[in-house]
Amino acid sequence: MWKKILASLFIGASLLAISSVGNAATEDAKINTEQKIDITKYQVINPEKKAYSTEDKITFINGKAPSGTEVTIEVYGTTDLTRKNFDLLKLPDEDDYIEISSDTIKSGNMGFFDKELELVTGINKIIVIFEVEDVPPIEIIVYVKTTDTGNHTNEVKLTDIITILK
Repeated sequence: MWKKILASLFIGASLLAISSVGNAATEDAKINTEQKIDITKYQVINPEKKAYSTEDKITFINGKAPSGTEVTIEVYGTTDLTRKNFDLLKLPDEDDYIEISSDTIKSGNMGFFDKELELVTGINKIIVIFEVEDVPPIEIIVYVKTTDTGNHTNEVKLTDIITILK
């Protein structure tokens, strides 16, 4: 009888000792799990393309980041005063850009941010910086074209000529 009780206590104590050792984690393991950042939570939704051209000088940028994340949006621009004929295939050097604006905004409660940007005619570089370590900045190139107003011809209608003759 004593042998059965002693064997039961020994088995019970060994199970308790093994389970507590198996669940123990070191401080290094806890720190490593906290440092892993899910980069897919930090995105620019609009504009969808990384390089595009437009005739509009106003553009909207929006994206998603965890609630309360600070997002810095920097806009750099260059015009073709140097006659180097910049376009999407021939981009300016880094020293040709001039900073137009830099704003820091916070991601809202739903995890989204947005900003209206004013661009210059020519090449514009938009850099979205998430103020989180290990998240790379996102760079978008926008080429704002000028509209040619002198090449359009107005259609003359017969009714316009009749009203002029009266």
